[in-house]
Amino acid sequence: MTHDSLTCVVPTHNRPHFLRRLLHFYRQFPPGFPFLVMDSSHPAAAAENRAVIESVRESIDVDYQHSDKNVTDKCTQGLEQVRSPFVVFCADDDCLFSDTVWRCVEFLKNEPGYATVMGRTAQVNPRLPRWCCRVLKGYSIEHDHPFDRCQKLAENWFTNFYAVYRTTTMLDIFHITTANTNASLNYHLPEMLFSQLSVLRGRVKVLPQMYSLLEKHDSNAGAAMRTGIRPHAEPMYRRFKGCLADQLVQTGADRLEAEQFIDREYGYFRETNLAIRRRPRSTVEVISHLLSGFREKTAGLWNADFNRHRRFVRASDLVGCEQVWHAAVQLMRDFPLGIPSNYSTLDRCA
Repeated sequence: MTHDSLTCVVPTHNRPHFLRRLLHFYRQFPPGFPFLVMDSSHPAAAAENRAVIESVRESIDVDYQHSDKNVTDKCTQGLEQVRSPFVVFCADDDCLFSDTVWRCVEFLKNEPGYATVMGRTAQVNPRLPRWCCRVLKGYSIEHDHPFDRCQKLAENWFTNFYAVYRTTTMLDIFHITTANTNASLNYHLPEMLFSQLSVLRGRVKVLPQMYSLLEKHDSNAGAAMRTGIRPHAEPMYRRFKGCLADQLVQTGADRLEAEQFIDREYGYFRETNLAIRRRPRSTVEVISHLLSGFREKTAGLWNADFNRHRRFVRASDLVGCEQVWHAAVQLMRDFPLGIPSNYSTLDRCA
């Protein structure tokens, strides 16, 4: 695999402690691909980020750019500079496992019908006992028709924002998302639109290998914006609905059916006070969902490439990445808020 096949874009904002932890991890486990850090931090934090990057340049390839734009516009700006055929995003507080990332690149090279590929994603909560790492929801969506893929994702939603994409595909999705949503007012509508557009572009594959480790904490944008008053809820939802309906119609879907689907699955976003992540289900739907899950389990679908529900990490998830996995978990447990600037003995922390 050539060095110029993939670029990893890292968006960050006023969190040099997390960026320092991320780059320290890759200094010890060089990934073989370059990074582009898109930074919207205030001057003091931006200066600290540049210093962190300069300190690791001998070990890993990192480029830096400052941007005053919101998160989706900032990511679009970064993607426009990527020249590699494949791209992946990595949050500044996560760790991607490069061996699985490269497997995803190889998969996309050989499977033109797939738009996005990732592996298993796990989450660690440093405040709980050391064994408490869970594999998060994620499953392959391989229906032939784009509308069927959209319905499948909406019924059992998970984010594939941090999967590997062809750069042209991801840039196209970002251009549409930024034109029809406003991440400064609502974080989740852009996230939902992005994921739905991705399954319109092609199938989704989740490989059985461990792909990334996330840390559960309270300073993420999504956690902060999940509840409370959201300004301009109705007009934002209308833009979202119109865009997604237009995109569905372009794939051959009936517009009325598309609009009914969007209202059914995402209409709760027009509520001014958002206290839930997705629409409430009726009793019949809840029972149907439980029965469906039971049938899937009894049919033996808990196999290497099926993971629809959260569960604890198993040894089989970590085959081939045990060393890097344990280093990442230990790093997050030792530095749950990132590595501070005055910490001088970094070599011992992973």
